Amino acid sequence: MAKEKNLEHERRVLIVDDEADYLATVCDSFRALSEGRWQTHAAASAEAALKILQTEAIELVVADINMPGQDGVQFIGELHRRHPQIKKVVMTALASEEKNAASSAAGANLFLEKPVSPEGLKSVFEKLCELIDWKNTQGFQGVLRSVGLPDLVQMECVGKNSSILELFHEHPLGRIYIDQGQITHAVCGEIFGERAFQKLFTITGGTFELLDFEVPPERTINRTWEVLLAEALRQREQLAQRAQAGEKILTADETAAATPVGQTAEMLICSAAGEVLYNWQCADAAARVTLLQAVALRAEKLIPELQLGKLDRVEIQLADGRAVLQPRADRLVFMRVAAPTEKYES
Repeated sequence: MAKEKNLEHERRVLIVDDEADYLATVCDSFRALSEGRWQTHAAASAEAALKILQTEAIELVVADINMPGQDGVQFIGELHRRHPQIKKVVMTALASEEKNAASSAAGANLFLEKPVSPEGLKSVFEKLCELIDWKNTQGFQGVLRSVGLPDLVQMECVGKNSSILELFHEHPLGRIYIDQGQITHAVCGEIFGERAFQKLFTITGGTFELLDFEVPPERTINRTWEVLLAEALRQREQLAQRAQAGEKILTADETAAATPVGQTAEMLICSAAGEVLYNWQCADAAARVTLLQAVALRAEKLIPELQLGKLDRVEIQLADGRAVLQPRADRLVFMRVAAPTEKYES
């Protein structure tokens, strides 16, 4: 009877990574941490993973990004089309904003940095446990330390759910309204809309509760959730860097009173080969891809010759704002930030 009870709660998880030693370590660790309740399957490539999915009732897939042949993001995109009900997670040793955005656009529920210690493996395991048991039900609660706000938003939006995400830290902090996978309204204290959404993303502790959806008093957000999430993560990363450098961080009220900064007006993410992975408001995607590839090629030749180290980004001042280009080995990112006076459609 005991064995039957254990099998009743057994979870089938597939780990995809081309590093054999790391793959074995992760599978063994998750099996031990689950006390035998996880049946872990291992695949060294996307092709091998797809074969396993043909015969096994997998509930959760965790894939590395950098793999030979089809990379992790492409694999997650194909998996999302074939098996939308499976929970999907992308892990990488070199996490970045653009990889997170590309993974979300492909259909990943979570984007995590690869753990390299027993404590890290345990932390990732706890996050995966919350994801595999995730249900869009009234009263679902959790702790933001184990599952971050970006992860919660991705879970609901990728699943095209309708819900209200309410955040607490000793007292209610705010709400995010999600209607059929799109964020339509956010409120935080006296502010609402995108400013409220951005402010809620500075919260690193506290708790959340997932409530049944109800129509908000007004719709204050019209941009896609992918763009909102990418912008929020970018701003949060900038705040962390400024705080680390000892710079004074303005409060939300001080920020509102200060000179307004520009907002993202367009964004494009493509592979090194030029395949568009994510496009938001780029009128000429082909031109952006050509520019990104030219910059990446020039950087590849110029940087080693001049011994300048690693290229992080290229910023171009425009008449109506500025453009930020980030060439990477596996991803090329273009973002245009509008000047404060520029008007554009939300």
